[in-house]
Amino acid sequence: MTTIIRCLFLVLVQILVLSFATNVLSQVDPQQTLIGTWQGRAEITYAKELTLVINSVKAAGNGEWIGRGRFGPFVDTQKAGGRTEISITLKTNELYLQWTGKAGKAPVRVKLVGDSKLVGTIEAFERDQVVERRITFEKVQGGETK
Repeated sequence: MTTIIRCLFLVLVQILVLSFATNVLSQVDPQQTLIGTWQGRAEITYAKELTLVINSVKAAGNGEWIGRGRFGPFVDTQKAGGRTEISITLKTNELYLQWTGKAGKAPVRVKLVGDSKLVGTIEAFERDQVVERRITFEKVQGGETK
């Protein structure tokens, strides 16, 4: 009986160690993963194609970062455009990004899926109403942007 209990205990310890190691290794580094150019597609009547350029990501606290870049339908990836501040949070090993479009309107909320896809929603104005529409971004260029 004690042998069975010892074996069960050892198996439990191994499972805990493996799950801890997997959890630590699966953490995403926002500074490496997010910086770059992202092309987006939204289910909205205006500006269906959107671009998000993330120039920098700085730590702001435990599981929080602030990203800086540009966002819009006609963002020139080589020149300074409308500046965007992106709130980045880590919740249950998933990265969530949130920012607003031009003039503080059209909030965007997305989640990182894999290493090169952002999926979420954008609030759009249609027929004098605020509606929530799906938006998806694919990373088209990684690394440092200007």
